[in-house]
Amino acid sequence: MEQTTPKQLNILLFLYRFRFLNRIQIQKLLNHKDPRRINTWLKDLTEKNIIGRKYSTKLLANTKPAIYHLATKSRAILLTQPTINEKLLKRVYREKTRSDKLINHCLLVADIYFLLNNQSQTNKTKLHFYTKTDLVTHYYLPYKRPDAYIAIKSRRQTKRYFLEIIDEGTPRFMIRSKINQYIEYFQANTWQDRTDHPNPTMLFVCPDELTKIFLNKYILQMQEEEPDVDLDFYLTTKDQINNNQADLWEKVEEKE
Repeated sequence: MEQTTPKQLNILLFLYRFRFLNRIQIQKLLNHKDPRRINTWLKDLTEKNIIGRKYSTKLLANTKPAIYHLATKSRAILLTQPTINEKLLKRVYREKTRSDKLINHCLLVADIYFLLNNQSQTNKTKLHFYTKTDLVTHYYLPYKRPDAYIAIKSRRQTKRYFLEIIDEGTPRFMIRSKINQYIEYFQANTWQDRTDHPNPTMLFVCPDELTKIFLNKYILQMQEEEPDVDLDFYLTTKDQINNNQADLWEKVEEKE
């Protein structure tokens, strides 16, 4: 088994949780100020086939930081760690062939984590952020796990959220199906029975404004049809996330 430093092991654990991260995101997660040191660790892991690296040489794209994922030799190292699910590690053999859609999806999850973490530090609250990987053994959650489960704890209360990112090009029927899945899940009271917490707030990130308008309209329709479900929805777009807009989330509700 290849040897790694403690910082390199942390990199592997972050890639296990988020699946795909770019070099800047890895540096932020490590809270490290020296990019040269990060690049040295990443280069060493890549050369040993512990992690894989995606980097475009195309014009314009080559200004973006390289993207990293777990590779075959990470498996033996990670299996020594207590929080690792062995079944999930089978995916390391196929990570290098994943679609750009999945990769960008994972990168956006990480960006949202940084955004929420910054807000949490500003507001002096405690952020708990669980990725889809973290949630795999939480069998009482919906069969198709949310992209993240988020708990933000202040002195007075804990606010809980499910995060869902809708990819560009997702058919409308799949979006409707996702909303229906959550309404049915919370109607069954599975969450409250297992956790004894109020229903989490739903956060949906849309690929564009048109999808956001469609989703807003459909959720209002479903809330009218299923008034007994106590569930709040908030929407935003990928551009709003990237631009770090102040009023990021818009509540779905009838406008007066």
